Amino acid sequence: MKKMVGILGLAVGATMMLSSSAFALDSSFDAMSKAGKHSFYVWCTGGKSKVESADGANAKEAQAKLAASAGNSCWPVWQGLEG
Repeated sequence: MKKMVGILGLAVGATMMLSSSAFALDSSFDAMSKAGKHSFYVWCTGGKSKVESADGANAKEAQAKLAASAGNSCWPVWQGLEG
């Protein structure tokens, strides 16, 4: 029984490690200038805020794409580069 619980614990731990690395964000200053999928918290006044991602040559380009589609009462705040 102890062996079974130990194996189950290892499996759960490995799964959690894999899933957390899949959602890792690089929020360093250098990551803002890199191409890829950038994650943003889209803050909205008088509405529901949400987390969205956009591809871009850099964070500024990705932010502009989201800002154009988010509307006048929302603004994307950069969180990091995905991956």
